[in-house]
Amino acid sequence: MAVELDFSKLSAMDVLDLAIYVENEAEDNYEELVSWMKRQGNDKAAGFFKRMAGLEELHRQQITKVRVELFGEKAPTTTNAYAWEVETPDFDSIPADVSLKAAYELAIGAETKAHDYYAGALEYATDEKMVALLENLRDAELKHKALLEKEMGAL
Repeated sequence: MAVELDFSKLSAMDVLDLAIYVENEAEDNYEELVSWMKRQGNDKAAGFFKRMAGLEELHRQQITKVRVELFGEKAPTTTNAYAWEVETPDFDSIPADVSLKAAYELAIGAETKAHDYYAGALEYATDEKMVALLENLRDAELKHKALLEKEMGAL
């Protein structure tokens, strides 16, 4: 179960730090899907999920850049000690022989959760750079979802 966040109680720096943690976790989750698809011999799906992992890495880099621009090298006041599960599928419910369609459905659900996370954070953003970043990330998650749906439809 995902950690519930009250964005109204977080500083702008906290929001960015948590977003960095979330994107790192999302990349790890896609890498897990890459491993599963490779074990099943589905290199096409593995390659697709590898690209998705790369997109999450790009998000993390974007967030890190804005964080440094706004707060320099100031140490985080939050910790990455939790499973944030913003973009995490329910791995316990996934069988070892997960189908390709099921893997796409899991990823689509994760991208939907990520969209909702950034939309929630956006409601409390006041800095112009943060607003632009969060809008970009929110919209990118919708694009990721559409990309996944397109790929799944081509199965």
